[in-house]
Amino acid sequence: MKKKDLKIEYLGQCELDEEIAAKVDRMTAEADAELDETRICFRWGKEQLKVVKKAADCVGVPYQTFLKMAVYQQALDVLKDIKTAETKSVA
Repeated sequence: MKKKDLKIEYLGQCELDEEIAAKVDRMTAEADAELDETRICFRWGKEQLKVVKKAADCVGVPYQTFLKMAVYQQALDVLKDIKTAETKSVA
């Protein structure tokens, strides 16, 4: 793919309407968040992924988003259970 030469001109400060300013803020936050991301990869069987995709579809989110949500919630639940067990064993 051939890279295009872009000419960039600084226009200084400008006022944006609320809708565009909100979109710029959201896009900036997303770009900043990407800098803090860590990517992971893992292999699953076709049937496992099929089940995850079906569940994600039922919830109405992309399957990768569903995976992140599910794994994060499970991790929180495990840590909560461990903390509860530790509290009970101390008492």
